[in-house]
Amino acid sequence: MKKCDINNDLLLFKIFNIHKIISNKSNKSFSNEGLSIQVEQIPVAMVIYYHGPQSQQDIAHELARDKSSVLRTVASLVTAGYLVVEPDTVDKRKKFVNLTPKGLQLCKRLAAEVNTMDNMMFSNLSVAEKLIFTELLEKCTDHINNLSDLKLINS
Repeated sequence: MKKCDINNDLLLFKIFNIHKIISNKSNKSFSNEGLSIQVEQIPVAMVIYYHGPQSQQDIAHELARDKSSVLRTVASLVTAGYLVVEPDTVDKRKKFVNLTPKGLQLCKRLAAEVNTMDNMMFSNLSVAEKLIFTELLEKCTDHINNLSDLKLINS
């Protein structure tokens, strides 16, 4: 059997690894800055910050996440005092997620912090390399999303 160094030979694990490193460093940085939010929660808050009150389904669609994952994130951000869930004034069955004043303050700060963090983490790439990297990530994302089911050969 051919020997395989999964962390160096397989893109799948390289991507898992960089995700883990980015999450850990980001969460540590946020904590050091007194920001009590996890990197995985930020997109949910920022969708509302940039687009206004949203339904949980709209947030899930915007972020390409499943609704139950968004529901859990919203619940934890409500508990932290950053979000509030309110009934729609027109359709009482529908609920909108909105920022609290504390959440608005957090998102204003996060908008700057995340931008700075992004610049720092990828400062070793030229503008052209960042564009190419972005295009490659989008190409991979589109391809993976368009795969029907991943069927393993020996299953």
